[in-house]
Amino acid sequence: MEAGVTLPSPLPSITEPYTPIHGEPWSPPPLIVSNRRLSIDEPRKPTHSHWFISAPGKVILFGEHAVVHGVTAIGASVDLRCYALASHRDDGEISLHLPDLNNWEHSWDIESLPWDAVTPTRVGEDHGPLLDPRLMDAIATRALPDSVHLPQYARAKAAVTAFLYVYMILRQDGKPKPSFSFVTRSTLPIGAGLGSSASYSACVAAVNLIFAKRTSLTEPVRKRLNSEAAISYTVKHDGRRAIPNEVAEEVNKWAFIAEKVMHGNPSGVDNTVSVHGGAIAYKRAVNGSKGGMDGLHGFRSVKFLLTDSKVPRDTKRLVANVGIRLKEDPTRGADVLDAIQAISIEGFRCLSDPEIPRETLLSGLSKLIRQNHAFLKELGASHISLEEICELTDEFGLCTKLTGAGGGGCAVTLIPDDFYDDSLRILTDKLVEAGYQPYLTTVGGSGLGVNPVVGNPTPLEKEELKEAFVKEPRMNLAKWAEQQGGWLYV
Repeated sequence: MEAGVTLPSPLPSITEPYTPIHGEPWSPPPLIVSNRRLSIDEPRKPTHSHWFISAPGKVILFGEHAVVHGVTAIGASVDLRCYALASHRDDGEISLHLPDLNNWEHSWDIESLPWDAVTPTRVGEDHGPLLDPRLMDAIATRALPDSVHLPQYARAKAAVTAFLYVYMILRQDGKPKPSFSFVTRSTLPIGAGLGSSASYSACVAAVNLIFAKRTSLTEPVRKRLNSEAAISYTVKHDGRRAIPNEVAEEVNKWAFIAEKVMHGNPSGVDNTVSVHGGAIAYKRAVNGSKGGMDGLHGFRSVKFLLTDSKVPRDTKRLVANVGIRLKEDPTRGADVLDAIQAISIEGFRCLSDPEIPRETLLSGLSKLIRQNHAFLKELGASHISLEEICELTDEFGLCTKLTGAGGGGCAVTLIPDDFYDDSLRILTDKLVEAGYQPYLTTVGGSGLGVNPVVGNPTPLEKEELKEAFVKEPRMNLAKWAEQQGGWLYV
């Protein structure tokens, strides 16, 4: 079982082709759709017809695998994101474009969708704990295009199904069905255990709620647009903490539904971290024990190097194998679980203590990371590729552990504040030479982000904006999105 985490912070500028994604080179200025200035007494309102949305991925810092057996896990957001652009259409169709999944794309005539299988969820009602099997079957047999069954689009099938399910279940009787296009890009490696599906689910939920006019998510945007013309801000917040948690929870509920469509029985950790950002402690209810999630307050930005081993994971098999090892030697297994629980609790205390000196914090986290990985290795969750990554980073005096299911996937390395940029460059070059892909990021930062495209762009301008979004190089995407301006975050 995995959890999630995110944090944004300034990172070293590294411009080689295979450097960490957050060290993007210069990119051209953003496409300006409208630069019309409003007078102070003219109310400024978003058009609500064109939106950028983004949501972070997550990383498990402590407690993976052991969380399945009732141990606390610590997850946090990572400053690698899924980005989405949604634009109103006037042709009675909806479209989905997934450039990162072999450029999958399809449009549906809205009235051709199997609406007879939909039992709408009324405004103010929650979805309920179970997916609607009738709607799921109707989407699978009557709405999915044949292309999703092709081998090259195997990953797209779940994403398409989740998009259609949320779109249709949010239908309101007697009101027009929204017509819009939806395009997503991601700086997250897909299928590497960093919450790429949860960040996509958060974007799907937010866009559908906005176009169905079933969220107060647009209210912070309206307030910002109106206030911008009236005051001059003296403190630069970059949109952080502009969206209240109670508004974000509206999106989180539906992001969880999208996650259910894609994964069956998710814990809810990944989507919660993706929407709310920051970090959380999660404990699963096992053998009558109480479970739940707690946010980490006072969490401070910490730099990490995420390294994708590029080795595919088999989460179910790995979880099963760990369970077998625990049963083979229950006494030692109990000791290991107790040790990981102690590591998670100490990690929670360190990360949530605003008074602990920074140097003490980073030194303590490094030791906990090394210890946690040793226990995960003993449980059989590591892999030869992950061990090589640990050895390469150990040469630079850094501590690394696997994250998520292990057996491949990603490793996380804590980067101290005083670690030299030149040393980081040399390390990332060595990792790339060994066949791995490093990403420099921070954990525990902002969650869901929204950004309305102000003005009334022409069809040509909309197409130009979409084309710029789709064609922007992946390593430049985060900077390109930031340059669009006007982002508000949870």
